[in-house]
Amino acid sequence: ARAQTEKVVNSNAQFWISTNNIYVFSDRWGVLTDLHIRRTNFIKDPSFYFVRAGLQYWIKENLRVAGGYAHLWLTNEETKWDRYTNENRIYQQVSLTHRYPGSSMFLRIRNEQRFFNTIESGESLDDNYVVNRVRLLMSVNVPFKKGGRTSFMIADEVHLNFGKTIVYNTFNQNRFTIGINHKISAKWRFDTGYMMVYQQTAAGNVYNLNHTFRLFFYGNFDFRKDKSRKLELLRQADE
Repeated sequence: ARAQTEKVVNSNAQFWISTNNIYVFSDRWGVLTDLHIRRTNFIKDPSFYFVRAGLQYWIKENLRVAGGYAHLWLTNEETKWDRYTNENRIYQQVSLTHRYPGSSMFLRIRNEQRFFNTIESGESLDDNYVVNRVRLLMSVNVPFKKGGRTSFMIADEVHLNFGKTIVYNTFNQNRFTIGINHKISAKWRFDTGYMMVYQQTAAGNVYNLNHTFRLFFYGNFDFRKDKSRKLELLRQADE
């Protein structure tokens, strides 16, 4: 049996900024592009840099599927660029938006295959291990006033790991977000607020509790000549 070990929780303050964009080219197809930068010790030190791109297909105006590729550069104790851990990621997702009188809800299920190549002391370990992860996100948006540009936002996303390399941390992390969402223009909006990230490491008894200030921008760009068919472009609390 596994020996009893003490639970360790490491707390930190972080800053997370991103831009998450949709480019629509037809009544069914669009392109997603995301760029993320996360800092730790609030803004003092780098945490990771992340890019993601994919194709999205609208099954219905508010129901869509997407898939694509992402790459993450994760720092370690030495913050030199050549000593970041590289992660290649393939993802598939389905998302649904439902609008109610006075509110809207966003649901997403994302499946990820994560391929890691760890760097230690500037040298690749060529470990190339794989982690499968499922993510379940739900967010709710409630405008402060009818027809207003600013709304209250609350969201939660749970991440679960699967695969041969997963021993002690099937639960990967939970992200709870509370803040505001503001419409800047027809093409741009942002959300900002507090995100609590509670993450279990591979050791099993070690957890990271990150108190994060987030600032996420969302752009939508519709290049269709005929825009008569309505498409839901909302990505709220999406990351």
